[in-house]
Amino acid sequence: MASRDASMKQICTYHDVVEYLNISSKKELLLYSIPKQNWEETLEVGLDFTLISILSVVWKDEFISWNPLDFCNITSITLPVNLFWTPHIFIDEQADEDKYTVSRFIDISSDGSISLFQAHQLTSACNLDIHPFPFDEQKCNLTMGLALHEDCPELAVLWVMGLIFFPENEVKMKSIKTSQKTNQDSRRHYLAGGEWKFENVRIIEETQTYGLSKYSSVIYEIAMKRRSILHELIVILPIFVLFLLDMAISCAFSSPAEKIAFKVTMILQVSFLSTMLIDKLPPTSDYPPVIAIFFTGIFAFMVLGILENACMEYFKEQNSKFPSFKTKNFIRKFLRKKKIKAEDSVTDVGEEIAMENKPTREFPLVENDITDSLVFLKQLSLELQQIKKHLALEESKEVSGPAIQDKYVRLGKCLCYIRLVLSLGFIAFIVVQWRS
Repeated sequence: MASRDASMKQICTYHDVVEYLNISSKKELLLYSIPKQNWEETLEVGLDFTLISILSVVWKDEFISWNPLDFCNITSITLPVNLFWTPHIFIDEQADEDKYTVSRFIDISSDGSISLFQAHQLTSACNLDIHPFPFDEQKCNLTMGLALHEDCPELAVLWVMGLIFFPENEVKMKSIKTSQKTNQDSRRHYLAGGEWKFENVRIIEETQTYGLSKYSSVIYEIAMKRRSILHELIVILPIFVLFLLDMAISCAFSSPAEKIAFKVTMILQVSFLSTMLIDKLPPTSDYPPVIAIFFTGIFAFMVLGILENACMEYFKEQNSKFPSFKTKNFIRKFLRKKKIKAEDSVTDVGEEIAMENKPTREFPLVENDITDSLVFLKQLSLELQQIKKHLALEESKEVSGPAIQDKYVRLGKCLCYIRLVLSLGFIAFIVVQWRS
């Protein structure tokens, strides 16, 4: 009985299915025309997209079908791709030559459904909004449409120009999977490393209009978020620390000249960090990034701090242009010389008076010498009075000196606090911009 059942069992091969479909005699029909029985019907081409650059295209060939029960429940076969019409998927945003690998074989189901797998390595054009850099989230679209034929690349170019491609009533593009399923598959296969973190994929089935005709397309909106921790540690944190150090130096008790030298060094460090920032930012953007405004503001506040200390140094030098201790030393030397001259003059006058009382015939006393001595003493008295007035003026300056010094200290602190308040307001503005 068992041997009888074995002899009655049908033995089938894939070749039987191919012979039944008569593919060899219908090669031109299957290869060069859209596979549908009624030309007024719409052929649906399904897309299965995953972020790891795998694209699956599924469509139905109405000229190919068989009953699996007639062929030992064979539900699918694999045949060369060059025997059938295949849709040429064109990506509108491609910025470089699309590097993709098309499978040499297609999978055909018994109901005529055909699946083709393509692995794309694509460089696409994307409008970047780097205003919140490095806390930005970018959304890039991949618009997929159907060109006329994969063997005619020049027609694909015309499709991009809006001239030759399939109208919506001929071929309709649709997504096989939902957005939720696409997100699950993309997260499972997407590599976690790198600068960008995958957020989600949104699928949009859209009808585009070119002129008077409408054309079907599927748009995959990919949302990616930048990993900002590296930029925070290398760029933002150092510039913020330098800014805090600059404010601390401004409020410290030290000479303005020392503050200026230290601030110039910090400005050079900020300039070095800005060159690193330029290398990381894209060359073009609609709006300036917040981090560039942050760098510019910090640089401006540091320059204002240098100007503040330079003005304080200038006022200080103007107030103490002639230090009192130098003036006193000069007056002491001047009085010492005058005292020596006066003592010599008085000695000469005394000797002349003694000679006058002494009778002699050889050295008579001249009255003009006495007159000159009196004139000299009067001039010396006037100079001593002027020196006394000058000393009194210097003493008054010394008394008012600490008051002026306190005034400059209070002015410096006031300017420092004003700059601190403005700086805090500026940082709050930057934080709000980054969060928004």
